[in-house]
Amino acid sequence: MPMLPRTRPKRPWMPWVRVALVALLVTGAGYAALELGHRYLGLQKLTIEQVAISGCRGERLAQAQAIADQVCLGKPLFWFDAERLRESLESKRWVKGLLIRRDPPDRLSLVLEERKPLLWLVRPDGVFLVSDDGIVLDRLNQVDLSPIPVVADPKSQQDGPMVQLIRAATSLRNKQKEFYDRLTELRWSDRGPVAFLEGLDAPIYLSRVEPTKNIPNFQMLFLNELSKRPDAAALRYIDLRWDDEIAVGEPADSAPPKAVAQPR
Repeated sequence: MPMLPRTRPKRPWMPWVRVALVALLVTGAGYAALELGHRYLGLQKLTIEQVAISGCRGERLAQAQAIADQVCLGKPLFWFDAERLRESLESKRWVKGLLIRRDPPDRLSLVLEERKPLLWLVRPDGVFLVSDDGIVLDRLNQVDLSPIPVVADPKSQQDGPMVQLIRAATSLRNKQKEFYDRLTELRWSDRGPVAFLEGLDAPIYLSRVEPTKNIPNFQMLFLNELSKRPDAAALRYIDLRWDDEIAVGEPADSAPPKAVAQPR
């Protein structure tokens, strides 16, 4: 009678069990070595004893510190829940980004990137800061009033016009900072963005395609001529949308300006 071959059934899960056992043994050995070193050799335990935060200050720093301390203190430096920390901090509207750095043996360093305020948004329920990426931030803080333009016109606060004003304000701040710093208000009209400047009552019409267009020329004109005119407060408008020229709306009893180029 022939003998049947004696074979064992295949167990596809066996390699994974071996890997898990090896990983468990290595982890246990490492943990035991750390404990022995901490207890008998005076080595410091790799647990978070201090969280240092930079990139913000004041009330925001205190808020971030409280969150970080709650999530991180007493946790292993290389095994704490970094995703939970990131989600908790970035859930705050003023936090744009977070950099986490581990500094052994017991220090965690966090670098926060704040959203930059670009505009004040005046609404019936309060006054709010708006960041350069369109996020509505804090309410008005009497302690820290930022000298930035206000958007108070209700029609300008609708989604489409507001996006356009954010783009215009960002371009002005990045390319014509001196002009931006003197702005008191921005509005949106059928002609495009309209700016109001400190010390000048007349609205300034900006190009919707290139908001910084003709601003250097305007600054020279304002400094050399407009600011010295006795009737400067009666000017009806200043139009910077023209190619290489500026249209000035004279007072109502004067002749309107003549333009030779088409605005764009």
